[in-house]
Amino acid sequence: MQWGCMDFRLLTFGDLRLVDGKGSIVPFPEKGLLSICFLLTSSSTQKARAELAEFLWGDIPLDKALANLRQTLSRVKNRQDELGIELLLIDQATVSVNVRAFTNDLALLTAVSQTNPHTALEELLQLGRWDFLARTEVIGGSGRMWLRTQRDRIKTQMLTTLRDAISAMSEGADATVIKEAALRLFEAHPEDETVYQILGETYAGEPQLESARHIFESRRKYRWGELPVDPDPQTLSVARRLFERQRSVAPQLREQATPQLEIVPPVPRGPPKLVLLPPVNLASSHQTAVFLSSALLEDITVGLCVLKTVTMVAHYTAEKIALHLDRDAMLERYAINYVLDTRLNFDGSIYWLFAQLIYAGNDEVIWAERFSMEAQNLPRQHREIAQRIVASVASYIERNEFSRDYFERNPEAYRQYLLGQRHLKRLDLPDIRRARKAFQTALKENPYFSPALSGVARTYHLEWLVTAQGDARLLKLAEEEAGKAIATGQDIVGGYHQFGVAKLYQGAFDESIEAFELAETISPHYADVIADYADTLMHASKPGEALEKVERAIKLNPLSPDLYFWTAASANYSLQRYEDASAYIERMADPSQAARLAAASAAMAGDTRKAKALVRKVKETYPDFKIDTWLSIVPLREQWQKDQYREGLRRAGFD
Repeated sequence: MQWGCMDFRLLTFGDLRLVDGKGSIVPFPEKGLLSICFLLTSSSTQKARAELAEFLWGDIPLDKALANLRQTLSRVKNRQDELGIELLLIDQATVSVNVRAFTNDLALLTAVSQTNPHTALEELLQLGRWDFLARTEVIGGSGRMWLRTQRDRIKTQMLTTLRDAISAMSEGADATVIKEAALRLFEAHPEDETVYQILGETYAGEPQLESARHIFESRRKYRWGELPVDPDPQTLSVARRLFERQRSVAPQLREQATPQLEIVPPVPRGPPKLVLLPPVNLASSHQTAVFLSSALLEDITVGLCVLKTVTMVAHYTAEKIALHLDRDAMLERYAINYVLDTRLNFDGSIYWLFAQLIYAGNDEVIWAERFSMEAQNLPRQHREIAQRIVASVASYIERNEFSRDYFERNPEAYRQYLLGQRHLKRLDLPDIRRARKAFQTALKENPYFSPALSGVARTYHLEWLVTAQGDARLLKLAEEEAGKAIATGQDIVGGYHQFGVAKLYQGAFDESIEAFELAETISPHYADVIADYADTLMHASKPGEALEKVERAIKLNPLSPDLYFWTAASANYSLQRYEDASAYIERMADPSQAARLAAASAAMAGDTRKAKALVRKVKETYPDFKIDTWLSIVPLREQWQKDQYREGLRRAGFD
């Protein structure tokens, strides 16, 4: 039987399926349908076979992935021959989607963006469910990244459309469509706090709230039932208002009441800031214990960055505050609300970490405890400290890395991981390689320890930077290790972070940006991730967005590492704000690292004397420096950025 071109429709919400003109499911290889989805949502509807193979089977060697792809495409071709139509156009080296051969529900998302919000909601409800590829298995690491990005993008569009429709709704208008859309969005994303609040606000004033009550109560059990924390106060106030209103409405009035939509604006408040201060009270003879405890607190800080209602102050700034003579002034200066203050004690055989959580507003001690720093106890202490902080400060949490059981699978693996983190404090080649050795030792103890895999990836990209020889092999190794980290701990931020960095230096800007989008979604307050995201945006020729990101990272880590200021200076240079670029470089602890950029900035600002002096300093360290050689290594997407940098360097006096 032959079908006409428009008899086929690809449905991606709920189950992924191909249907005919009558709505009957047309059997088709699932990997083929998933490939169509990937091509439809990409910037290009054509992909090389290698890229498609990596998307579908990215966690296995490429030759095996390509063999799998050949088999899949053979099945797709046979099925297309049976149907008498080509959905996928299969060539020797590429695969593309034939968009004229079928319709798809994803096209509706683009179409409704051009209509008014209420009409858009009505059309979106035609999709049925709003959970994109709900039960489709995506194997490859890059495929999982793609799926998460698409789900977040679609959820954001649905939520924005719903909010716009609520805002545009006139008094007394029928709220049926808005109520249905709110419920549909909640069913698709029951884990999202914002969606949950919108549902409550949408059902406010309804005379028949029993179903809404059950939704809220079941949601509360699902969301918070097993966690030692309370729900967000704003959400509880919405729920409480709903239930109190229901009790106050007499049964006979409920039947007569006209449905009303009541919008409760959220209370404008920022999340409290929390800083974990490392101990500084022991002498240098106890250096290993000091470093381990500091690394432990840094790792907990990174883990807590996934919290949405607490802003974590980055560990770099925490170290500076811990060493400052007037801590109270520093806490007040950076508006820090909660402090975990720590001290180390050695009783002759065991090191103990004393910790107390303090509310900075009135110096109230919320809790105090001591923790053994013996190697076998480190993973348990990680979990205990993190959970005590969450239970005391956070209003709600998501399941994240500090609650993962693999921190407790092997204490020695965790100890080696912390030692690797310690070595990375000094970015010279010997320490980078010592760190890699420690991470690899951790992986011998536990091959699936995602943070150690991320650590290995980081050492490869740092070695590439330090040696500055353009060794592509190092970047490929960094990418591979980051991919393993993603595969073993998909909700751990480190894998996505290092994958994004590796892709940046390979010049794969879109993939790098996509990885950092996911990393920031997972840990929205992780300053180092945001700073590296900014660096990617700068190299991708988006200096305005880059500056916005890095300034946010600086706010989270106000006593920032030099890399933050360097990125901010680069973004300002690309925006032709040369004096601002110079000002950021001057804030660096070691401005000589950015001497080339400083010279170009001074030259473009007209300060020839300063530019010449900086050129002399650079040539003392790098006598063979050549502009074109340097620019061939630096990944910049747009030619205008390279031309601007070249002009500044030449004006300064470089060859």
